[in-house]
Amino acid sequence: MKGNLSIIPFRTEHGLTMTRGIMNDPNVQIDKVWEDHLHHLEEPGKSFTAVYNGDCIVSGGVTLLWEGVYEGWVIASNKVWDHPVATARVVKKALEQLIEENKIVRLQTTVKKNFKLGHRFAKWLGLENEGIMKKYISNQDHIRYARIVKWV
Repeated sequence: MKGNLSIIPFRTEHGLTMTRGIMNDPNVQIDKVWEDHLHHLEEPGKSFTAVYNGDCIVSGGVTLLWEGVYEGWVIASNKVWDHPVATARVVKKALEQLIEENKIVRLQTTVKKNFKLGHRFAKWLGLENEGIMKKYISNQDHIRYARIVKWV
């Protein structure tokens, strides 16, 4: 890879670009009904997109549930496979920055039960498996992951 992944603020159109057919894995393809929710993810200081040569590679962020507790999310395009290591590092670095800037105490997310790579990625990001959530999103089982941050 020549050059670097650039980090820019997340925009709804980044999410739409990725969810409309160029997702990185069929296990994470979302129902069209969820596209209406993408504009809620466009929060300054809480979301980002990594781009390379103008292409959206991955977006991610956190959404406040209540004080100190956030839901984390990641949307990756199929172009992530052109830069897998760089993309993983960018997400991890951006996540650490979001945790610090937002003083996150609990970060949680879900991964579809059969999405093995997603489970590995969540664990690599420091999240722990908290158990199964049956019939959660789109009537499918998911695993809840969470990370507790200890502030000094």
